[in-house]
Amino acid sequence: MTANLQPIRDDADRVLNEAVELALFGRAPVTIVKSPPGAGKTFLVECACALATQAPHLRVLVVTPGVSQLYDIAERLLEYRLPRLELAHATHRNLPPALSGRIAASRGWATIINMGPGVVVTNAHLPASYLARLGRGSFDLLIVDEAYQLAAADYMPIADLAPRVLMVGDPGQLLPVMSTDVSNLEASAHKIHWSAPAYILDRFPQTPVFGLPVTRRLLQDTATLVQASFYPDLPFSSVVSPSSRRLRYGLAGMPRGIDAALDAVAAGASMVAVTLPGNAPAHEEADPDVAQVIANLADRVLVRQAEWIGEKQLDEADIGIVDPHVIAGGAISDRLRQSGRAAIRVETVERWQGLQVPISIVRHPLSRAGEPTPFDLQAGRWCVSLSRHQLGCIVVARESVHDVIRDYVHGCDAVAAGAKDVVWSGYVAHRQIWNALRNQGRVFAL
Repeated sequence: MTANLQPIRDDADRVLNEAVELALFGRAPVTIVKSPPGAGKTFLVECACALATQAPHLRVLVVTPGVSQLYDIAERLLEYRLPRLELAHATHRNLPPALSGRIAASRGWATIINMGPGVVVTNAHLPASYLARLGRGSFDLLIVDEAYQLAAADYMPIADLAPRVLMVGDPGQLLPVMSTDVSNLEASAHKIHWSAPAYILDRFPQTPVFGLPVTRRLLQDTATLVQASFYPDLPFSSVVSPSSRRLRYGLAGMPRGIDAALDAVAAGASMVAVTLPGNAPAHEEADPDVAQVIANLADRVLVRQAEWIGEKQLDEADIGIVDPHVIAGGAISDRLRQSGRAAIRVETVERWQGLQVPISIVRHPLSRAGEPTPFDLQAGRWCVSLSRHQLGCIVVARESVHDVIRDYVHGCDAVAAGAKDVVWSGYVAHRQIWNALRNQGRVFAL
């Protein structure tokens, strides 16, 4: 950590401490913490659990929107000397290997699970299914992890399980998944389809809010692009020293195309793009040429013996590929298998949420046939895609993406009057990111 970054890091630690202290000892019933990518929000949850179960001896319930998030936070809490740590999940589930034999687990909800100080970790839907066994104030503190992915409709049934609530999440990433059309709810006084923190702030605007001011994952050039495009109301900067995130190759590359993009990452550009000529093939969900270029990029990183200086030689586990569509991602996986790189992980955006990897390769969601869809334009999905990397992110697209972004015409009748238009904000983010990459000379044509 360079000297000029230390004050910023100290300020971030101060914000974290103040948020935890207010949630545990303040008068506000709800405390909200907004976090940019890689700011340490899970560490904040860990600190809150550790502190709450010591001198105050509180009964803490940690809830997550999904089951995989539940297992992740439970594994991390095992590193602390908590007086009690228990996990509750659905009756049909088995613990993953990383937790098996290491944590007390309940299938369903056992009556004695919330007896005495300690931490119970579960997903939000489980206690909602056992409210007959849980009275108001069954716990002293409710912590909602990844709170911006939890719909208010799923939070409200469990809201009074504790008199104090700490909500921690990333407001710029994926929205809650809703299985029905919620457009009419935008005109309602109670927007229960919104995320739990957004709903609370809409109803109770005086609720204390803390914004974590740093990212500990992204280098500053990526942080600048991501903050301006996805977090206009949450200023943050990077506390990553460039000297600790240097990439070099054991073998030189060719001067153009793929190797030029990889060389730009090694030279300090932590986000670049590679474009293929022409348009995506019509009437096909997967673009075979794009899939091949993505596989080639991953292969060249390894063939050129990429090294994270001072850390390790990169291998297949250090490369992650993000594709918003399952079928298109399957085409990439097929190309990787053919080239002997089957261990490289290819997942949808939802699967990458909360994870990080040294090198990420991202298929541009607008690199497809036809007009952009609301799914492809969604800002949160694009934000997750562009914020997984520690060293470098390479976006792969058809060169027609430039025309798609330039010529896009947005329908202004898609949302209720006065409602936030997330499709439009997503388009604006796409435009800002792509224009910035082009203006900075970070788009490399094949």
